[in-house]
Amino acid sequence: MNDNAMFRIALTTTVIGIVGMILFSGQIGPKELHIKDINRGMLDEEVSINGVVNNIKESTSTQTYYLEVVDNTGKIDVIIFNKSAKDYEKYNLNIKNLLNMRIKIKGTVTEYDGHLELILKDAKSLQVLM
Repeated sequence: MNDNAMFRIALTTTVIGIVGMILFSGQIGPKELHIKDINRGMLDEEVSINGVVNNIKESTSTQTYYLEVVDNTGKIDVIIFNKSAKDYEKYNLNIKNLLNMRIKIKGTVTEYDGHLELILKDAKSLQVLM
């Protein structure tokens, strides 16, 4: 095989790879899981869950919210820090109104005090489901 043929093969596979990445990049997202499937092996991984907000607590010192989200497999705390809370409320939405609402959350798995929790990435990572 000569250099010209090798170059054409390399160029063709590169172009196909780049086009494939562009086409499929919109379909890549976090794993959608049930709460019971989240474990310590997923620390620092981004996941997605669906559930109902069972309880909402607000920090007294900062505008941080703690949501207890449940599905039919378990419960997990979701932390919404000040910046994400302010961004969410920019759209005239109040986090306190999420109580008993079905939501979809995209967040990062973390551990605090021996309990797993999700930290909301940004305001767009919380979606109310109908």
